[in-house]
Amino acid sequence: MAAGLIPGLLGSALLWWWWSMMRFKRTVENVPTSKVKGVFIGLNEVSGTVIHDHPLITHLSEIESVWYSWSVEEHWRKKVSYTDAKGNRKTRTETGWTSLDSGGEYVNFHLQDSTGELLVDPGGAKMDVRSVMRHQCGRSDPMYYEKGPSGSIANSTHRRRFSEEALTPDERIYVLGPARLREDVVAPMIAKDPGERYFYISVRSEKQITRRAGIGAVLVLIVAAACGLAVPVVALMVGRGIEVEAAFTHHPGAMFLGGLGFLMAWGLLYLQLLYNGLVRNRNRLKRALSLIDVQLKRRHDLVPSLVATVKGAAQHEAEVQEAVAEARSMASRRSGVANAGRNLDAGRPAVSRLLAVAEAYPDLKTDANFAKLFDELKDTEDRIALAREFYNDSLKTLRDRLQTFPDLLVAKVFRFKAGRYLPAVHEEPEIRTPPDVS
Repeated sequence: MAAGLIPGLLGSALLWWWWSMMRFKRTVENVPTSKVKGVFIGLNEVSGTVIHDHPLITHLSEIESVWYSWSVEEHWRKKVSYTDAKGNRKTRTETGWTSLDSGGEYVNFHLQDSTGELLVDPGGAKMDVRSVMRHQCGRSDPMYYEKGPSGSIANSTHRRRFSEEALTPDERIYVLGPARLREDVVAPMIAKDPGERYFYISVRSEKQITRRAGIGAVLVLIVAAACGLAVPVVALMVGRGIEVEAAFTHHPGAMFLGGLGFLMAWGLLYLQLLYNGLVRNRNRLKRALSLIDVQLKRRHDLVPSLVATVKGAAQHEAEVQEAVAEARSMASRRSGVANAGRNLDAGRPAVSRLLAVAEAYPDLKTDANFAKLFDELKDTEDRIALAREFYNDSLKTLRDRLQTFPDLLVAKVFRFKAGRYLPAVHEEPEIRTPPDVS
């Protein structure tokens, strides 16, 4: 019976591996892709182009990069003596590769998309990047000693293998990772966070990543199921000395119990995966709504600063003060989906009026303080729009899960519910168009 523990332990390890792959796949699918300007504190998913003015030079291929890893291995061959099952002394040839040297380096870089640039610190990330070198050679090749150590290992065949992976500037990448505030400026950055499970950088698209993870999970699950069925087979073969065919034909009950045990273990893990995934989606939706409140609060605090700034502009004071008062009265701190929707709808025309007033009086914009606040106000409106988009994308993901089998079964049992969409900017043409200012 103890012999059955070996395939049982192997099957358990494979089942846990399957669970890890599926959790990663569902995380990639569930986290909405954000624009750079819409990145907020916490787990984010962004894609864009790698930007760096002073990249590194890789060790082996000597190309520009922002992250690279390399290794040098040497081939060996030796003869080993052993005693077979009948007591005869025999020899066999064994071969393999031994690592001689390895290393790597990285620098912080910027990820750029249509809305701006985001600082990324790749330290500690799982990197899925291109192979820029795969080279095998003998001692006659200059690279053998130029890039490798001068010494050799025991039983060497004097063949070396050089390999290198790199992330280069101008490559388009996908990043799933935690964001935090930078220390030098008030802006977010993507960096390793011990409290977050995932920090992943890849040159593949999101669709390619999820497809590869899904195929890998299926293959691992098949092998795990085979190990689960092998538990009673191995136990019967060792304990009673019967053949594999006899185990299936004469002991179907043991085979059934082995399969049932595997299905129960898999079912519990899958149920936990579905339930926790729905909880994370629901929490992400709540966080998305809170991000809108944060941006509305920022607007509320920013508008009064305009009051002090425009007091010296006597010629335009009446009209600007009127627009400022209107914007300030519309900026509210109330939370909730309904309140957030009303605040977005009510506050946008007032801010648009402020921006239109600034365009109508070019000399007002020459004031440095007003110009700075004017830019921050526009940036705030962009952030509000991106926060609204992030909320709607999060809600769409949750609704898709609640309507998709088998998630919908778990959702009904545990009474998961979705919220309602916030109106998008493109659905509000009267808000999108600044009012006329005479």
